[in-house]
Amino acid sequence: ARGGSFAMSAFSALSAPCTTHSPHARVSPVSKARQGKTSLPSSRNVLLTFPRPGSNRASRFGAIVGHASGTETPPPVKKVLVPIADGTEEIEAVTVIDVLRRAGAEVTVMSVEDGRNEVVCSRGVRLVADANVKDVAGRGAPNDWDLIAVPGGMPGAEHIADHTKFHAVLEKHFRAGKLMAGICAAPAICFEPKGFLEGFAATAHPAFVDELGGSLMEKNDQAQCRVVVDKTMVTSRGPGTSLEWSLCLVEQLFGKDKAKEVAGPMVVQPANAKLLRNLEWRLDETPVAK
Repeated sequence: ARGGSFAMSAFSALSAPCTTHSPHARVSPVSKARQGKTSLPSSRNVLLTFPRPGSNRASRFGAIVGHASGTETPPPVKKVLVPIADGTEEIEAVTVIDVLRRAGAEVTVMSVEDGRNEVVCSRGVRLVADANVKDVAGRGAPNDWDLIAVPGGMPGAEHIADHTKFHAVLEKHFRAGKLMAGICAAPAICFEPKGFLEGFAATAHPAFVDELGGSLMEKNDQAQCRVVVDKTMVTSRGPGTSLEWSLCLVEQLFGKDKAKEVAGPMVVQPANAKLLRNLEWRLDETPVAK
């Protein structure tokens, strides 16, 4: 009887006029020359269901059932784009991909090598991307990234910086004021020449930090830091700082508690950790004599 009563009340509610409207995505004009596929390969299996065009009965019924059962709508998934290329630094790329996925982000790995998704990294490690740049750039391509995180490595950073179609993706993301991140050579090679670091504190690999130029005129005291966060820009130094950089990005997207939750099972060494026993090894931080 209770089931029948609920079914009748749900049916009655469906017959009432709907007061909500489906949001429409803003589409900015793009050049006709930039044509891309609208589908994007994914490393995760996602099941999507769509009601018939012109009917919102299913969505309204779902809202009624959710309200009756006391369930809450889950927060939107954070979408992250990580570009890779021949010569990308593999430690930086794999670390940021892995850590962000542990946090629950939907990470799309994108190759900027036209026509192929497999890249050969700076130390010979081969990575296979989820998507190609032609799927991510151009008319109808996704543009709802919450974060674009660019690994370093040479000549990978140059390949990423020089790709015309990907430049348009970066430019649009930056102009929208969204979270951007670069590590190692990326801040100096991919961000600085494009004007993305103007007015931001930043750091980069010791071999490239001097190329940050005007961006450091007022904030150059940050250049030697391992990870620098300035508003929507997060930069870091190299493979040895990639785990800290990645956990920082988790904090920026999900908050401090999530960053600690992810770091715990990974047995990340706290910044203020002391030696526990006389046989415990730590890297000697004394500068190497030249």
